[in-house]
Parts: sequence; structure tokens; C-alpha cells
Amino acid sequence: MSTLFNLTYFSFLACGLAALFALVYFVTQTPRLAGRLRLLALLNILICGVSCILHLYFFTRLQPLAAGAAGLEEMASAIGELPLLVRYGYWMATTMMLILMFPLLMGLERVGVPFAIKLALTDAAMIATGYLGEQATQTAGGLSVTGITWFSISGLLWLYMTFSIFLVLRSLPSDELIPAQRDALVYMFFFFLIGWAIFPAGFLYAIIFDSGVGVVLREFTVNIGDIVNKVMWGMLVVYAAREISKSLQAKATL
Repeated sequence: MSTLFNLTYFSFLACGLAALFALVYFVTQTPRLAGRLRLLALLNILICGVSCILHLYFFTRLQPLAAGAAGLEEMASAIGELPLLVRYGYWMATTMMLILMFPLLMGLERVGVPFAIKLALTDAAMIATGYLGEQATQTAGGLSVTGITWFSISGLLWLYMTFSIFLVLRSLPSDELIPAQRDALVYMFFFFLIGWAIFPAGFLYAIIFDSGVGVVLREFTVNIGDIVNKVMWGMLVVYAAREISKSLQAKATL
């Protein structure tokens, strides 16, 4: 077995366990959060719960291959048994919940519900066009004009979300935000700017590299991205929500 095989195989275990530990942390922190800030913990519980189940399932599914003399083609085949629609459905559901944490942590009273709806719909469109792009690529057996078109639209939607979030962050009244809240939003934007690039990167891997190598490399990239974009992101968000709750409680006692 190759190094890439082992790295990808154990990345499923690492991602599943990381999501499980994060889930336990979110559950313990939920009672400490005030009002609708608890929704942030709930969203992270749902995200990490699904992530934990999915990654541990794949880890156990790949165990027979790891115990034998299987290679990258066999691993790619096993991974490919998960329908493309299910994969993108998982991405769409989890990324929509993740993106909604921006307006929730900023404060809906500051940014407005329409901003939250716009982010959620743009994210859904980004994932949907990515799905159409990969489906077109698989149908054509390689890179095609249709695949490039859908991929380009998906990338433009990601840029639009990035620009929209940046503009709102710049307009937030910093004096009304506590330090933990400001820091969390900055780090979240950094994670979004860098970490969410795994979606176009994963798409290109399957095109540029040999089919077996490309699929396995994509899974390894996505698994590492899940630890950053779901586990670390969630820990940051819930910590900031707890600090906001403390600040609100302190003001209430004055």
C-alpha cells in the first residue's frame, strides 16, 4: 500500500474522532449559551454528528482493503460507491449550516435576515453547480466545456460570497463587538477564504491526476478540510458564543 493510501485511510478515522470529540464539547457548552446563541451549538452538533458517522463508516468500510494488498484503484472504487448526489447533498447541508454562522455570530439585528438568506442560497447554488460540473466531467469521461462552465460558475459564486462577507465585516461597528467575537469572525473569514478552496481543488484533482490517485487525493484533502472547516470552525464559533453569553450576563447584572 502507498503512503497516500495510508494517509487517506487514517484521515477518515482522524476526522471521525475529531468530529465526535467536538460534538461532546458542543453538547456540554449548549446550556452555557444565551438565547439564540444556542442555535450555533445546535448547528455544530448536527454538522459534527453527520461528519462523525460518515467518516467512521468509510473507515470501517475500507478496513478490509487496508488489511489486504489493495491499492489506490481499489480504494477509489470503494469511495466511489457513495453516490455523487449523496456526497454533494452532504456538502450542501453542512456548508449551508456553516455559512449561516456568520450572520448569527455577527448578530441578525445588525446584518439582517435577508443577508443570512442570501448567503444560504448562494452557498446552495455554489454546491449545486459544482455537482453539475463533476457530473458532466464523469459523463464525458474527462474535462469538457460543460464541466468547465459549471465549475466556473461555482467558483464565481464562492467569490461573491467571499466579497459579501468581507463587506459586511468591514461595516460592523467594532465597538459593539467583544474581542472574542471580533477575533472569531476574522478567523472564520480566514478559514472560509482558504479552507473552502478544497471544493474547487477536489474537483481539479479528479481531472488532473490519474483516476485512482485523483479520487483518493481528493478524499484526503476533503478530510483534512473537514477537520479545519467543521471541527476547528465549530470550536471557534461556540467559544465566541460562550464569551458573548458571559458578556450579556454581566451586563444584565449591572
